[in-house]
Amino acid sequence: MTLNIVFISRHDYRTGWKAGIHFIADAVRNLGHKVRFVSVGFSPLSMIAEDHRKPLYGKANRWETVDNIDCYLWQSPIHPFGKGLGRYKRLTNFLFRWWIRSPCKALDQACREADLIVVQSGVSATLAGRARRHAPKATIVYLASDLLETIDAHPYIARQLFKDRKKLDTVAVISRPMAPHLEYLERPIVYLPQGILKSRFKHTTPSPFTAERNIVTVGSMLFDEAFFKAAAPAFPDIVFHLIGTPEFETDHKNIVFYGRLPFEETLPYLKHANAGIAPYLDSDNTEYLADSSLKLAQYEFLKLPAVCPHFAVGGRPSRHGYTPGDAPSIVGALQNALSTPFEDGESDVLDWCDVGARVIEMARQRT
Repeated sequence: MTLNIVFISRHDYRTGWKAGIHFIADAVRNLGHKVRFVSVGFSPLSMIAEDHRKPLYGKANRWETVDNIDCYLWQSPIHPFGKGLGRYKRLTNFLFRWWIRSPCKALDQACREADLIVVQSGVSATLAGRARRHAPKATIVYLASDLLETIDAHPYIARQLFKDRKKLDTVAVISRPMAPHLEYLERPIVYLPQGILKSRFKHTTPSPFTAERNIVTVGSMLFDEAFFKAAAPAFPDIVFHLIGTPEFETDHKNIVFYGRLPFEETLPYLKHANAGIAPYLDSDNTEYLADSSLKLAQYEFLKLPAVCPHFAVGGRPSRHGYTPGDAPSIVGALQNALSTPFEDGESDVLDWCDVGARVIEMARQRT
């Protein structure tokens, strides 16, 4: 049976930068289901912020089909925000309350026609109750890609999610250590691990490097620039390639910034590197990153030694841990990664098609 599936996320399917929810959307589409991807939390304010959806401004508030997925970017006159407000976040509570109820016929209609609705963590989580009002018979899954406290989400999001908890059928966590933190929602919790596009990773690609030794990192989540400020001067013969990370001022010529690159352009850097870095800042409850980190899963599949904080090692022998902010620890972890042959451990890395099948099974259990 073909299912109508709606994803609600702050991400947009059409951007070059891909997160796990994009690959899940691809997977369920490839399994023959109809997919709609609604991107939320966007307004003219986004044009003065660091928002990767800026190039889509002219396409907002209308459907566009890309790769057989129907895409919609909901642009409201203003949208809720909280980053950088510190203790003044409570002043924007009214904005959340208004936004949750503000008109978006496309979102409501998509929910009415859906068999399965996947609501991602972050600002999207506040829309779970709205989705249920328009889709009383659909399966609604809360996809916890991150813990709200770890990403410093606005407190209103957690309060609204708790209020709407009975509207959810399932909570899907991408890391087992996340589960205890979400038991307060009083809903069934399932483990939905990150996946890998295994067929694409096996393609032969030429090396993009000119230096002999190269280390790469990808992504901006909890990005710790202090790692590179400690590592670059300690390893002047190594080039550090930073893809999709925030840029920072540096005098070290062996740090190279690339901005966001499509997956196909990123892959050669991963395949030909000497090691991969997951330079996470230490934050609340970050131990779940040992399972949920997409870049660490990619490094492992490619048999690439990884350097990450101790809290993200997760018992994997191919990962070399350090203490954030401790320069000798950072240098030691890099030395270990570069001098230790890759050692296979128990890996539960799935193909994204397997992850997609698990998502479909959640819908069929209700129907």
